[in-house]
Amino acid sequence: MTTRQLRIVPALLLVAALLGTAWPLPGAAAPKPAKQAPAPVVSGKKKLLFFAKNPATWKIVKGGGHAKMVYHAASGAFTLTAAGLRPDSAYTLIRFAGEAPKVELLAAGESDRKGGLKLAGTWHDWTKKFWIVPTSDVNGTIGGSGTLTAWRPKLYLFEEKELGIPCNCPEPDEP
Repeated sequence: MTTRQLRIVPALLLVAALLGTAWPLPGAAAPKPAKQAPAPVVSGKKKLLFFAKNPATWKIVKGGGHAKMVYHAASGAFTLTAAGLRPDSAYTLIRFAGEAPKVELLAAGESDRKGGLKLAGTWHDWTKKFWIVPTSDVNGTIGGSGTLTAWRPKLYLFEEKELGIPCNCPEPDEP
Protein backbone atom coordinates (compact mmCIF):
# COMPACT_ATOMS: atom_id res chain seq x y z
CA MET A 1 0.00 0.00 0.00
CA THR A 2 1.12 3.50 -0.64
CA THR A 3 1.40 6.11 2.08
CA ARG A 4 -1.63 7.89 0.69
CA GLN A 5 -3.74 4.67 0.85
CA LEU A 6 -2.62 4.06 4.45
CA ARG A 7 -3.91 7.53 5.41
CA ILE A 8 -7.31 6.92 3.74
CA VAL A 9 -8.07 3.66 5.65
CA PRO A 10 -8.29 5.31 9.13
CA ALA A 11 -10.38 8.11 7.66
CA LEU A 12 -12.83 5.61 6.17
CA LEU A 13 -13.04 3.74 9.50
CA LEU A 14 -13.78 7.00 11.28
CA VAL A 15 -16.54 7.87 8.79
CA ALA A 16 -18.07 4.39 9.21
CA ALA A 17 -18.03 4.73 13.00
CA LEU A 18 -19.65 8.16 12.82
CA LEU A 19 -22.40 6.83 10.55
CA GLY A 20 -23.10 3.97 12.96
CA THR A 21 -22.10 1.25 10.56
CA ALA A 22 -19.42 -1.33 10.99
CA TRP A 23 -17.59 -3.35 8.39
CA PRO A 24 -17.19 -6.98 9.35
CA LEU A 25 -13.67 -8.24 9.21
CA PRO A 26 -13.00 -10.93 6.60
CA GLY A 27 -14.03 -14.30 8.04
CA ALA A 28 -15.94 -12.72 10.96
CA ALA A 29 -19.52 -13.82 11.62
CA ALA A 30 -22.24 -11.30 10.98
CA PRO A 31 -23.70 -9.86 14.17
CA LYS A 32 -26.90 -11.52 15.39
CA PRO A 33 -30.01 -9.34 15.28
CA ALA A 34 -31.27 -8.21 18.66
CA LYS A 35 -34.26 -10.13 20.02
CA GLN A 36 -37.50 -8.19 20.01
CA ALA A 37 -39.37 -7.84 23.25
CA PRO A 38 -42.82 -9.48 23.30
CA ALA A 39 -45.71 -7.20 22.48
CA PRO A 40 -47.26 -5.65 25.56
CA VAL A 41 -50.75 -6.77 26.59
CA VAL A 42 -53.26 -4.21 25.43
CA SER A 43 -55.58 -3.22 28.23
CA GLY A 44 -58.58 -2.34 26.07
CA LYS A 45 -61.72 -4.40 25.50
CA LYS A 46 -61.29 -7.68 23.65
CA LYS A 47 -63.83 -10.27 22.62
CA LEU A 48 -63.90 -14.01 22.14
CA LEU A 49 -66.68 -15.76 20.24
CA PHE A 50 -67.93 -19.28 21.00
CA PHE A 51 -69.82 -21.66 18.73
CA ALA A 52 -71.34 -25.13 18.69
CA LYS A 53 -69.05 -27.21 16.45
CA ASN A 54 -69.45 -30.52 14.67
CA PRO A 55 -66.96 -32.84 16.45
CA ALA A 56 -66.36 -34.84 13.25
CA THR A 57 -65.16 -31.79 11.28
CA TRP A 58 -64.79 -29.03 13.94
CA LYS A 59 -66.75 -26.72 11.66
CA ILE A 60 -69.23 -24.28 13.19
CA VAL A 61 -72.81 -25.61 13.33
CA LYS A 62 -75.01 -23.06 11.57
CA GLY A 63 -77.88 -22.03 13.83
CA GLY A 64 -76.26 -23.78 16.80
CA GLY A 65 -75.48 -22.35 20.21
CA HIS A 66 -73.15 -19.38 20.39
CA ALA A 67 -71.72 -16.88 22.85
CA LYS A 68 -69.66 -13.73 23.08
CA MET A 69 -67.24 -12.96 25.88
CA VAL A 70 -65.93 -9.43 26.33
CA TYR A 71 -62.89 -9.08 28.57
CA HIS A 72 -60.22 -6.60 29.64
CA ALA A 73 -56.81 -8.28 29.56
CA ALA A 74 -55.28 -5.88 32.11
CA SER A 75 -58.03 -5.97 34.76
CA GLY A 76 -59.17 -9.52 33.99
CA ALA A 77 -62.86 -8.60 34.17
CA PHE A 78 -65.11 -10.44 31.73
CA THR A 79 -68.77 -10.85 30.83
CA LEU A 80 -70.22 -13.64 28.72
CA THR A 81 -73.61 -13.84 27.02
CA ALA A 82 -74.73 -17.09 25.35
CA ALA A 83 -77.79 -18.31 23.44
CA GLY A 84 -78.96 -21.62 22.01
CA LEU A 85 -78.02 -23.73 25.05
CA ARG A 86 -80.22 -26.35 26.71
CA PRO A 87 -82.87 -24.51 28.77
CA ASP A 88 -82.67 -24.51 32.57
CA SER A 89 -79.27 -26.26 32.59
CA ALA A 90 -76.07 -25.59 34.54
CA TYR A 91 -73.00 -24.52 32.52
CA THR A 92 -69.38 -23.74 33.37
CA LEU A 93 -66.88 -21.60 31.47
CA ILE A 94 -63.54 -23.43 31.46
CA ARG A 95 -60.00 -22.85 30.18
CA PHE A 96 -58.25 -25.84 28.62
CA ALA A 97 -54.46 -25.53 28.27
CA GLY A 98 -53.88 -28.85 26.49
CA GLU A 99 -53.27 -31.18 29.43
CA ALA A 100 -56.36 -33.39 29.47
CA PRO A 101 -58.30 -33.82 31.67
CA LYS A 102 -57.01 -30.75 33.58
CA VAL A 103 -59.01 -27.53 33.20
CA GLU A 104 -59.49 -24.27 35.04
CA LEU A 105 -62.99 -23.14 35.99
CA LEU A 106 -63.73 -19.45 35.42
CA ALA A 107 -67.46 -19.06 36.09
CA ALA A 108 -70.66 -21.08 36.33
CA GLY A 109 -74.37 -20.39 36.03
CA GLU A 110 -77.69 -21.72 34.81
CA SER A 111 -79.29 -21.07 31.44
CA ASP A 112 -82.75 -19.54 31.41
CA ARG A 113 -85.89 -21.18 30.01
CA LYS A 114 -84.94 -19.98 26.50
CA GLY A 115 -81.38 -21.34 26.64
CA GLY A 116 -79.70 -18.00 27.35
CA LEU A 117 -76.80 -17.71 29.79
CA LYS A 118 -75.00 -14.75 31.36
CA LEU A 119 -71.74 -15.10 33.27
CA ALA A 120 -69.27 -12.60 34.71
CA GLY A 121 -66.05 -12.81 36.64
CA THR A 122 -62.35 -12.10 36.71
CA TRP A 123 -59.55 -14.08 35.08
CA HIS A 124 -55.95 -13.22 34.23
CA ASP A 125 -54.53 -15.91 31.91
CA TRP A 126 -56.00 -15.03 28.51
CA THR A 127 -54.24 -17.78 26.54
CA LYS A 128 -55.15 -21.19 25.13
CA LYS A 129 -58.69 -22.55 24.74
CA PHE A 130 -61.94 -21.55 26.42
CA TRP A 131 -65.09 -23.70 26.36
CA ILE A 132 -68.60 -23.58 27.79
CA VAL A 133 -69.55 -27.06 29.04
CA PRO A 134 -72.37 -28.58 31.10
CA THR A 135 -71.40 -28.28 34.77
CA SER A 136 -72.01 -32.03 35.15
CA ASP A 137 -68.94 -32.62 32.92
CA VAL A 138 -66.46 -30.92 35.30
CA ASN A 139 -65.25 -31.19 38.88
CA GLY A 140 -63.40 -28.40 40.65
CA THR A 141 -63.64 -24.98 42.20
CA ILE A 142 -64.61 -21.80 40.36
CA GLY A 143 -61.51 -19.62 40.07
CA GLY A 144 -59.26 -22.65 40.39
CA SER A 145 -58.28 -25.94 38.84
CA GLY A 146 -60.54 -28.84 38.00
CA THR A 147 -61.02 -31.93 35.88
CA LEU A 148 -63.08 -32.58 32.77
CA THR A 149 -64.93 -35.75 33.79
CA ALA A 150 -66.82 -36.41 30.53
CA TRP A 151 -66.38 -35.66 26.85
CA ARG A 152 -69.67 -34.68 25.18
CA PRO A 153 -68.57 -32.11 22.58
CA LYS A 154 -72.01 -31.92 20.93
CA LEU A 155 -73.18 -30.13 24.10
CA TYR A 156 -70.24 -27.68 24.28
CA LEU A 157 -69.51 -24.24 22.87
CA PHE A 158 -65.92 -23.89 21.71
CA GLU A 159 -63.91 -20.72 21.13
CA GLU A 160 -63.67 -19.75 17.49
CA LYS A 161 -59.87 -19.96 17.77
CA GLU A 162 -57.19 -19.97 20.44
CA LEU A 163 -56.51 -16.53 21.85
CA GLY A 164 -53.63 -14.77 20.14
CA ILE A 165 -54.33 -16.27 16.70
CA PRO A 166 -56.08 -14.10 14.07
CA CYS A 167 -59.43 -15.40 12.84
CA ASN A 168 -62.00 -14.31 10.27
CA CYS A 169 -64.96 -15.84 12.12
CA PRO A 170 -68.67 -15.07 11.77
CA GLU A 171 -70.06 -12.65 14.30
CA PRO A 172 -73.18 -14.10 15.96
CA ASP A 173 -76.27 -12.00 16.41
CA GLU A 174 -76.50 -10.58 19.90
CA PRO A 175 -77.93 -13.34 22.12
